[in-house]
This record gives sequence, C-alpha cells and structure tokens, in this order.
Amino acid sequence: MINRFMRCFSCVVPSVLMAVSVLFFAPGALAQSAQATYLPPADKPVSAIPFLQGNKKTQADQAWQFYQKNMGQPMSQWAAAEVRYPGGGTVFYPFSGPDFVTLVQLFPNAEHYVMAALQFAGEPANIATMSETRRARFQDKFLREWKKFTRLAFFRTDDLNDDLRDQQAQIGVTTTLIAFALYSGYDVTEVYPIALDPQSGEFVRTTGPWKSVRLMLSKAGKPVTLDYVSVDLSDSYLSKNEPMRAWLNGMSHNPVLLKAASHLLQMPSFSLMRDMIAANASMVVQDETGLDYSLLAKIGKVSLYGGFLYPHELFNRNRQASLAVAYKESKAVKSLPFAFSYNKTSERRSVQIVRRAP
Repeated sequence: MINRFMRCFSCVVPSVLMAVSVLFFAPGALAQSAQATYLPPADKPVSAIPFLQGNKKTQADQAWQFYQKNMGQPMSQWAAAEVRYPGGGTVFYPFSGPDFVTLVQLFPNAEHYVMAALQFAGEPANIATMSETRRARFQDKFLREWKKFTRLAFFRTDDLNDDLRDQQAQIGVTTTLIAFALYSGYDVTEVYPIALDPQSGEFVRTTGPWKSVRLMLSKAGKPVTLDYVSVDLSDSYLSKNEPMRAWLNGMSHNPVLLKAASHLLQMPSFSLMRDMIAANASMVVQDETGLDYSLLAKIGKVSLYGGFLYPHELFNRNRQASLAVAYKESKAVKSLPFAFSYNKTSERRSVQIVRRAP
C-alpha cells in the first residue's frame, strides 16, 4: 500500500508524467513567468505544433493555474520569507523524481540544480515523429497525469509504473523535466545525456544511454544547469560504488531539499546517504519524511512550520516520534500556507528548516 503514495525516488520504478517538444503558454496563463522555448540539439528537430492542442491545452493551462494559486505561489512567497535562499551556487535534491518545480520555488535563482533518483532519465519525447494514434495516446495520458500532479504536488508510484508499461505513451523523466522547466519560465537550450567520470569525479557529457541527463536552461538571460542523476541511493549500492559515493558526499555539502521521500532516510538501509546529509548539509528544508528530528536538531536550530502528529497512515506511525514531541512542546511553530507533501490538512502538513552554523 505504501507504493500508492510514494514519489519516484531511489527505490521506485522509472518513468513519469509528461513530455514536450514545444510548449506554448496561453495568454495570461503565467503572468509571473516569461514565455519559455525549447531548443533541442540540431539532430532532434522541434515539432511545429504545440504538444497539447485545443481543449487539452486549455485544460493543462487551467490545471497549472490551479496548482500555482493553491501551492506554487504560496510556496514561493513563503520561501522568500522563510527559506531566504540568496541565489547562485548549487542545490541538491535527493529522492527527487522529476519534481523540478518544487525545487525552483523553494530555491529560486540557483546556478546549478542537482536532482537524484533511481529511474533512468530517457530521451526527450518528440511528438513530430509519433503516429497519430500514439500522439493521441500520449496527449491523453499527459493531460491526465498533469492534472493529478497539480492536485497532489507529488508523484504516485502506481501511476509511474503504469507509464512505464505503456509503450504507446512512452512518457519519461527527461520530458517531464523539460515540461516543468518550460512551465516555470525557463528556456531549454540544450539537453544531453551525462555520466560520472571516475577520474574527475564529475558528471560529463556522454554519447552513451540516457540514464542521467543535463538540461541547459536560461531565465532572464542567466544560464542555469539542471542535472538529473539516476542512482540507487541505498547502502547496498553505495557501499560498492566509491566514485558515486564520493560524488554524493560532495553534493551533500550544499543546501538540501527532502520531500515526500517515504521516510527512507530513517531506515537502516539508507544510512550512508543519511549520514552524509546530517554531517555536511549547509541547510536542510524538508518534510517529516526526511531526516529524523534527532539528527536534524544536531545540525542547528530547527524552525518548525505547520503541524505534525504522526506520519501518513500508509507509513509506520512510530516514525518521527521526536518530531511530534518538538511540535507539541514548541512555542514558536509557524503556519504553513500550502500543502507540501503527503499530508494535506493544515494541522498535519509540515516543513522543517535548519541551517548549519558557520
């Protein structure tokens, strides 16, 4: 049953919601964002038509407006006052799936966004090469899953698994990232596969399979890099892969976002990733599914938002007992004006922020 609500992260099956070749915004649909364009490599020609047409396009724009009104814009305004990210630098989002939109709302104006999850990225979809039947299937499924995300603000594994099995739609992570970037006002100037170079310890461009991917973006004339790395974040994999472990350790020194991660870092089988973040992260923004409160409090003073009694009913009720006590005893809990993760009601949705002292 847990799989019904888990997002695509380190232990779920690949494939996700959306894909796009060109995305045209309806007039006024996103007043706060400039119109975005998708400029893929020369060997991936852009379709001359919008990837959603007519009423489907209108419905997609309306769903995005609903998300922005109820979650996106409140989250961005809250982040400006509470997260206070100064911009620049790198932000790390493990167990992310393709949730680029939350990342940029909480940490706007970073130079480098790094997301990590298990599923392969896959090549970007190109509706210009699809048959009429497949294009219709693709658009129907995109719209259905797009609407679902704009209501839930996270990905359900059952849906992702279904996307993976659906050979007609063939929806994947890279295309989802492109869609989120475009709807968030980023121009997508280049998309290509990347792989870890063991000698340099960095991810570099490759001609190999599209397991991990880099999106070169631009907004307000400023270049932005988005890396999505497909990696198993469990101890069983990281303990045998020193180059990847070293790269993750480097990433863990940056501000870290943890959201809808099914309490994995609270399990013994994810201790390596957990210990890296607890020891190194300059800042952590998370919900109750991230670090256990006992570890979070060792980083620095924790700011509490929303409310927390116990985890979502599909998870172990005894997890985060110390967090529940902190919420009960604190006199400084602040409100949370948006639904962030699994728990949607105002008394149970929660966010914690901690900054490491210099």
